[in-house]
Amino acid sequence: MWRLTLQTLSLGAVCLCLAACVTQPQSVAAPETSPAGEAIDCSSYHQSDAPLVFHAMDPNIPPSLPASRIVTGAGVRIAISVGHLDLHRVIQPVPLQCMDWQVSPSDAARISQDGSAIEIGDDARPGSEILLTGTVSGSSVSAGSETLRILIVDEVSRWLIATWSFDEVRGCEGARVDPPLEIRFEANNGLSVTWTPFERYWDFWGRYGWVPETGAFSFTVTDGNQIPTGISSGGQLVIEGERRLALSGFDFGKRERGAPPSSVSAADAGCTLVFRRQG
Repeated sequence: MWRLTLQTLSLGAVCLCLAACVTQPQSVAAPETSPAGEAIDCSSYHQSDAPLVFHAMDPNIPPSLPASRIVTGAGVRIAISVGHLDLHRVIQPVPLQCMDWQVSPSDAARISQDGSAIEIGDDARPGSEILLTGTVSGSSVSAGSETLRILIVDEVSRWLIATWSFDEVRGCEGARVDPPLEIRFEANNGLSVTWTPFERYWDFWGRYGWVPETGAFSFTVTDGNQIPTGISSGGQLVIEGERRLALSGFDFGKRERGAPPSSVSAADAGCTLVFRRQG
């Protein structure tokens, strides 16, 4: 009787172990439960006609603004934030438990097991792009789906892509120059410039080129609201420490309106314009 009992208990333990060790297939559809285990009613979200947007996933984009494209390096984990953009341009959060995800290419990144983040592969190549498509579960309207483009960049470029505030002028004491108050480097080699920072307003913009190894910097204006005269075509851009960049031999031009009296070209005066990274 004692042997039979041990065998029976042993067999039962093996069965329990096998049942516990079965691997469940991973699904990109998140369960409709909150972190506390409470059920979530997703019906109001998939019935909304407001457009779905991504936000708060890139430190270079204000969390209150929708984002269709962000930049990042390889081997990182990015928390996902989505919501509906209402008539007042305010983003109303959509619970991640009410979302289904699709990643392309599928081998470049994956959704975390809890459905709260996208994990970029360590081998993601700079210059490549990953598409993250989110769809509100049960949605039958186009407003219930949106795709975020994730551009993979190298660490130096990732550091440069940001908004920079004017900090100081060096090397030309006594010269009266007129540097812009903000410049913004973008992922597609775009550069925007403004003397009057206000929300998303920029005086002019164009495309830049930069060779980190030599510091060679070039810039071509493509359009703008107020385009100054005398904008340089090139100069030198150098990274200083963790939060500063210095532009020498370069001038952003002379404004027709709002320029201080007797301002001279920063390039002609031999000035170095120093900017500090925001955020």
